[in-house]
Order: sequence, then structure tokens, then C-alpha cells
Amino acid sequence: MRVLARIAGTLVAGATVLTAALSAPAHAAPFPPLPGGTATVQPPTASCFQLPYFGPKGHANFDFGRDIVRLLDQRGVKVEGLDPIEAKPQNKGVYMPIGWQQDHIDPCRGVYYPGGFVLNDVQSGHTIAIHDIYLRPDGAHAQVEIDGKPQGEQLVSTYKLAEFAPGVPTPRPLEGGIGPKHWPFYVSAYLGETVRTLTGIPLNEGDYLANLDAVVQYTP
Repeated sequence: MRVLARIAGTLVAGATVLTAALSAPAHAAPFPPLPGGTATVQPPTASCFQLPYFGPKGHANFDFGRDIVRLLDQRGVKVEGLDPIEAKPQNKGVYMPIGWQQDHIDPCRGVYYPGGFVLNDVQSGHTIAIHDIYLRPDGAHAQVEIDGKPQGEQLVSTYKLAEFAPGVPTPRPLEGGIGPKHWPFYVSAYLGETVRTLTGIPLNEGDYLANLDAVVQYTP
């Protein structure tokens, strides 16, 4: 019972920290491609400091929607991981380790995840790399590289706070932690236009992209 009580208390604290981080004003809005490939992310200032992630360890499965997988397969696009994020077999999505050693909360810029993934269009030779991801109230922002050329920070997908906030404190007793099982992500205008231009895949703003199933673990 003491273990359950401790986990329950941590759940509330963790959910509070995440909600507060996502509700904080973001200093960066969606950015258009920048001339010269200059990145837009700046180092933390004295007023913007890093907090450790609210759980010591865990993992997240970012599983692409069935239609997305079908379109990738039809075009011959391969999903490749950028460490520490790993690509799942058959373009099913990506796997992300989470916790103090992998990511952190930046009060000014959101919840940070290192690594990323690449969409490798074998047919045309084009690649779209998405990495160094920040979750903010309006969606997921990331550094983007097209054919190795930096495009700066972009809004790559969106989500609705109302669809995931109630699930943040979902108990996951068999996995020793908590986290949402259902957190839908949607295609952003930038991602849809970029993928259409480079690969011809008909992605549109607002299309269902993937589900994030994440668990933060507090017990072995």
C-alpha cells in the first residue's frame, strides 16, 4: 500500500509538472524555412533553466496511423531512427526512451526529447530529418533538415490538450508507472506541404499522424 500511495502521489506531481510546462508561454512560434539554414533554437538564458524529467525512466511508442504506414510503404519511404530514438520495423513508428538521462523540461521551451527520425524517400533520394523535439501547447516543434540542409525549427505536428491531458495520470501498474495510452498527433501544415513536395505523398494539415503511448516508470 505504501508503494501504491507513493506512486499515486508522484503521479499527481508528474502530471502537474508536465501540464505546467506545456501551459507555459512558448518563446518560439512556428518558423518558416530560414535563409542560409540558420537554426532558431538558442541556448538557455539565466531565466530559462532545465528541470530534470519528472520520472527516472520509461519509454514511449510513437505509432504511425494505418493510413500513414500504407502511404509510406506504397511510396517506398523508409523510416530511420536518430539515436536515442529507434525506428520500428515495417515503418510502424518509432520508439523513444524517456527519463532523466534522455530528456528534460525547459520552462521556456517545453518538454525536450533528443534524437529523432528520418523519412528516407529511396525513389527520389530525398531525406527529411526531424530531430531535437520540443512539445509545446501548440504541438511538436523540431529541427528539420532536408537533404542534409538545416531548415531551422518547424512545427511538425499538432495535438489537442483536451485529448491527452486527462490521460496523463493513467496508472500503468504492470509497467511500474503512469502515462497516457492514447495521445493523438496530427500532421502540421509544414509537414504536410514538405512531404507532398518531396515525395508526392498526399499528406494534409490535420490528417491523423500517430498515437503516442508513453509510460514513465517509478518502480523496477
